Amino acid sequence: MKTVDVLTSHNISIDYEAASVLNRGIALFIDLLIVFVYYLIMILVVASVSFGFRTMDLFEILINILVVLPMMFYSLIMEYLCKGQTVGKMAMGIRVVNLNGENASLGDYALRWSFKIIDFWFSVGAIGALFITTTEKGQRLGDVLAQTAVVRNKPQQLYSIRDILNIKDRSKHEPTYLNASKFTDEDMILIKNAITRVKKYPNDAHKELIRELADKAASELKLDAVPQKKLSFLKTLLQDYIVLTR
Repeated sequence: MKTVDVLTSHNISIDYEAASVLNRGIALFIDLLIVFVYYLIMILVVASVSFGFRTMDLFEILINILVVLPMMFYSLIMEYLCKGQTVGKMAMGIRVVNLNGENASLGDYALRWSFKIIDFWFSVGAIGALFITTTEKGQRLGDVLAQTAVVRNKPQQLYSIRDILNIKDRSKHEPTYLNASKFTDEDMILIKNAITRVKKYPNDAHKELIRELADKAASELKLDAVPQKKLSFLKTLLQDYIVLTR
């Protein structure tokens, strides 16, 4: 399963799960269905309103303004207004993100939108599918040029803390902090991810995150002082939690 590694302006790396070709294909189908229904409704509305017009010029103008333009710019407008999502993407739980960690700009959305002509319409989706399946971050051509990617809002596979770490028992690890069990799996996964990050990217931002997590954990445990070796403290706390909650 492909992942999208987004490096924020604060030099913090965030992993997202890339949306699959199937996810994106179904989202596109839903959007096309919505556009088609809109087309049918608006044609009937414009036809009824323009009935009795002396010329066809006004009818054609209304068709272009109320039907053609909204259909053409549907995905661009929706993604810009809804922070990277169309109705189809909302239904599939996916969205467009910028690889620099910031919200994509109108220019980013416009660039990837313009290349839909090549990715989907011109090639009947073949070029888009080829790029999505072969690029490291699951990007179609428009995404590559716009420096964007389509990711899942929630991981397809959810792991508990017991799936992430090698579980120890009391015969291999004697707990140091006996009230570590007051934390949740989500707390421990956050700590585990922070430890992994600071090892992979030992920058000031991640080190500061470790300090903040250690301070918060020590406060929750009601320790008199935060242990000096904060990374070791968090690792011990993690193992204590595993043993105590088995």
